[in-house]
Parts: sequence; C-alpha cells; structure tokens
Amino acid sequence: MSAPRTAQAQLLRLLHVLPAARRPGGASLRALARELGTDEHTILRDLDEVTQRAYYHPGGWPDDLQILVDADRVSVPHARGFERPLRLTAAETLCLAIALRGDRAGSRLPEPHRRTDLLDRAERFLGSTLPQNGAHPILPGMEPDPAGIRDVLLEAARGRHACAIEYAKASAAELDARVIHPYALTHAGGSWYVVGHCTIRAQPRVFRLDRIVAAAPTSDSFEVPPDFDPHDWVEEGRVFRPGQEIEVPVRYSARVARWVREWAGSHGHSWEEDGEALVLRHRVADPHWAVRHALLYGAEAEILGPPDVRALVLDTLERLAD
Repeated sequence: MSAPRTAQAQLLRLLHVLPAARRPGGASLRALARELGTDEHTILRDLDEVTQRAYYHPGGWPDDLQILVDADRVSVPHARGFERPLRLTAAETLCLAIALRGDRAGSRLPEPHRRTDLLDRAERFLGSTLPQNGAHPILPGMEPDPAGIRDVLLEAARGRHACAIEYAKASAAELDARVIHPYALTHAGGSWYVVGHCTIRAQPRVFRLDRIVAAAPTSDSFEVPPDFDPHDWVEEGRVFRPGQEIEVPVRYSARVARWVREWAGSHGHSWEEDGEALVLRHRVADPHWAVRHALLYGAEAEILGPPDVRALVLDTLERLAD
C-alpha cells in the first residue's frame, strides 16, 4: 500500500502516530498502518526522520524523545517536548503558519478573523527572525543508517531471527564478532540501540548501532522471554542495564545552571546549589553516558566522581585528540 510522499502527508501521519504511541503500552504498528491507509515501513521511516531532528535542536538536553520498536508495536515512553508547546525553530513555525493559512486547517476556530489576525502577526514576527543567508537547518553528513544495519536489525527483531554482528567496542582495538537475538530497538539520547540476548555472554545486552559495522540475519530463530520489557532498559534519555547503577555527581556552571534546573525540576530530580552553579547527582548504569552527557556542555560541566569515571573523561578526550 503506497502512501503520499509529501511533507504534509508525513506530518499528518506523525500527528496521528506520536500521540497514539504515547499511550501506556504503545500502539500496534499494524493497527496504525490500517488507520492511516499506509504500510508499517512508512510509519517506521517517518519515525526515523523524527529522530534525525535531534541533530539541529538548540543546545540543551538532547534526551527529550525516546522511541521503542519491537516485533509489532511502537512506543514513545518519553517525549517531554510533546508535553508543552512545541519549541519549533523560526523557519518551522513560519512554515506552519503558512500551511494553516493555505489549507484552512484552522477553520475549526469559532472566529476566523482572530485566526487571520494571529497568522498575520506570526508571519510578520517570524519573517523578521529568519536568517538571510539561506542556511539549511539540517546538518550535512547525518544521512541515517547508510549501511542499512538498522533495517536489518529491525527486520530481525520483528521476524525473531538471530543476527550475526561485528561490534566495535570502545575499549577494544579489533572488532568483536557476536550472534545476538534482537528483542527491540530504541532511540534515546540521540543514538539508536538494540536490546537483546548475546549468545556469547549468555545474558541480555545493549549495543549501540553506530558501533555495529556489519549485521546479517541467520537461519536461527528465538523467542522473547515473557518477562522482558524494553521500557525497563530506557529511562529519561538513557539506555542501560537494569539494576547496575552508580551515582555520578556533575557540577554545572552558572552559565547553564538555569536550564539544568528547569530540566531537573520537570523530571522530579533534586539538586544541590553551589553558589550560582549547581550539582546534580545522576544515577547511571553506563558511565560512558555520563561522560558523553558532560562533554555536551564542554567546560560548563564537570564530573566530580567517582575517580574511575573522571579518568574515563580524560581517556575519552585523549582518544578524540589522536
């Protein structure tokens, strides 16, 4: 079943899919496809384009959107950006205003003249804020999944087929060959991950897709354990193994403290004031997440401990400099 390839059609599909996937338990891909008159691959492609937008969001917390995809369901367990007015860029807001004027999508408002006045004001204001150099907001080099690895793993997860992968571990010089049972794929913190069973380690593991350099399905099949829940592995922009957390205190300078307080308050976290700066204690199962998070803020964030995590920051910077 084909679907319109226009931006308008894609937006309408996403406005249907994202709220449905936000409900407890997510939504059936098959049911969504039937409701929208399209196919499941189109919905997955639309969601993939949503995740790409993380690359040009304004600076700040990059973990506002998480997407879980397993055999036949899609879920958006964490989408803070959709719980309050969307923070569109000036160009996006202007395009939306023009679209509302062009197709009368706002005709349900009881007073059309008020809608027209609002659109006039929005277009005048936003038109004056657009950059004049014609710069495109999407960064180059962000074409997703050029080797098709994510598609291979998605199909394997949906068909319950084992996959042979070659994995580049952060601490190893050579590739690691493994066979995994991909239970579910998730996007969090700007990266894609596969959660599944590693036949070599004989236990559940998490693999970052950008470290998988090759993937191929095998003839072996598997069953997902009845007690497996992908939501247990994702929390507030982090993907981790449940039950193995450590505390990592991070000090944020006065320059970014305001935005960190806003995020921490919206997530129910407490913090410690340190003059105009603040200290937030993160519970993490993957120390590398804490390092990546702190480096996003450059000199404005410092990991205070434990010592091995501080050493990991130095090691990461040295490898980046080589």
